Amino acid sequence: MAMATYFELPVSSQQSMQDALFGTIIGVQGFRYIPIWHKNEYHRFNVVGMAWMVVQWTVAPVVACVCAFCLFTLLKKLVLRHEKGDERILVFLPIGYGIAAGLLCQFVVFEVLRDHLLLNKWVAIGVVALATLIGVLLSLVLAVPLARRRLQIIKDTRGEFDVKDKTLNLNELHKIEIHNLPTSTEAGEAKEDDEKQEVDVEDMLKDFMQMRTLETVYEEEERSIAFSVDSTQQDHDNPSQQSALITSFKQLLECKSEQFERKTSFQIIKETALNNSGWRLIKESAKSVICPAVEYDRPTLIRHALAEKYDELEDLFWLLHLVASCIFALIQSSTEIGALAGPYGAIIDVGMANNMTWWCRVMGGLVASMGFFFCGWRLTQVLGLKVTYMSNARGMTTQLSAAAAVLIVTRLSLPASCVHAFVGSSVGVGIADNRRNVNWRLVGKLVGGWALTTLFCSGLGYVIFSASIHSPSYVVPETIIIN
Repeated sequence: MAMATYFELPVSSQQSMQDALFGTIIGVQGFRYIPIWHKNEYHRFNVVGMAWMVVQWTVAPVVACVCAFCLFTLLKKLVLRHEKGDERILVFLPIGYGIAAGLLCQFVVFEVLRDHLLLNKWVAIGVVALATLIGVLLSLVLAVPLARRRLQIIKDTRGEFDVKDKTLNLNELHKIEIHNLPTSTEAGEAKEDDEKQEVDVEDMLKDFMQMRTLETVYEEEERSIAFSVDSTQQDHDNPSQQSALITSFKQLLECKSEQFERKTSFQIIKETALNNSGWRLIKESAKSVICPAVEYDRPTLIRHALAEKYDELEDLFWLLHLVASCIFALIQSSTEIGALAGPYGAIIDVGMANNMTWWCRVMGGLVASMGFFFCGWRLTQVLGLKVTYMSNARGMTTQLSAAAAVLIVTRLSLPASCVHAFVGSSVGVGIADNRRNVNWRLVGKLVGGWALTTLFCSGLGYVIFSASIHSPSYVVPETIIIN
C-alpha cells in the first residue's frame, strides 16, 4: 500500500489484507488447499475459489458506476439543464437529503447494530423509510430556505448587470443619427435575427466557456511562438534600430572611464546556526507535504474545459455534497480500517479470550487519520482531479452512489471496497457528462494496479511467511531431553 500511494494508485486495504492472508495460507497448507474456482475437500471457507473472489471485487465498482450514471443523467436533464432549474432544484434538494439520511440509517441498522439489536427485515425497512422521511422534512425546514435566499441573491446580481447593460444600450441608441435608423422591413428582419440569437444563446455561452478555458491552456505557447517570430522579423525589418545601435555604440566609445564608475552597496549576510537552517529545512519540507501545490497537466485542463458548467446551481449543492462525503467517510472507516486492524484483533481475541479492546480501535483510527493527513493528498488529487471533472453536483452524485453501492454489495455478502466503488462512481459521472471527460488511460492504470495488488500481496505474504516457518532453527538434542 505504501508503494501504491507513492505511485498514486488508490488500492483497497481490505483487498490487500485479504490477499496477504491468502499468501500465508498457501505458505502453510500449500497451493492445493485453496481452490481456484470451485470448492474442494480441503476448503473450509464460506465462499468459493480464489479466482471467483477476484471476480467478486468487480461488482462494487460496476454497481457504483451504474448508480452514478443514472443519478447524474436524471439530475442533468431534470434540473441542471432545464429552463426552470432554479425552481426544480428546490424539489431535488429534499430528495437528496432524504437519500443521504436513508443511507446513513441503513448503515447504522444493518452494519453497526446488527450484533446488538435483532430486528425483523420489514421493521428495518420501515426504520430506513422513516429516517428518509425525517431527512426530507428537515431539509424542507433548514436547507430549502437557505437555497431560496441564495437564488434570490443570484437573481438580484443578475438584475443589476441587466440594468447596466440596458443603460449602456440606451446611451448608444441616443448617439445614433436619425437617418441611420432602419426601415420597417429591416426592423422585421432584425427582430427575427434577435429571436434566433435568443434561441442559440445557451449554446453560444457553452462554446464560449469551453473556448475560453482552452485558450488559457495554449496561451503561453502562442505567446512564446509569437515573441520569437516578432523578434526575428524586427531584426530584419527595422534598419533604423540597427543604425541607432551603431550610434549608441559610438557614443559609448567616446565616453571617459570616469563615467563608468558606479557605487555599489553590499548586503551583509549574517551567519546562521546549524539548528536554524535545519529548522528552516524542516518547515519547508513540512509545508510541501502538508499543503502541496495542485498540479494540472494539459490533458486534465482540456477535460475540465470540455465539461459542462452549471455555475449558478452548483453552489446550492455544497451542503449536500458535504453531508454525502461525511457519510461515505464513515462507511469507509468502518470497512477499510477494520480490515487493517483485523489480524491484530484476532490475535487479541485468541490470546485474551475476550473482545477487541477499545485502545486497539483507537490506535487504528488514529494511525489511519495520520496517514491521510500526511500522504492522503496524493490519492485526493488523482480521484478528485485527474479521473474526471468534479464539481459540487458531480461530487454529491459520486459520494451518494459509492455509499449506496457499498451498502448494497455488502448486504449481498460480497466483498466491497470503498476505493473501488468511488472510482466506479467517478467514471459513471464522467460518462454521463461526456465520454471524452474521462481519463481512460488512468482508469486502465488503476484497474491494472488492482490486479497487481492480488499478485503482489499474495506473493509477498507467501515468501515472508514461508521464510519464517521453514527457516533453519536450533533443534534440542535427544540426549538432553532424556536427561
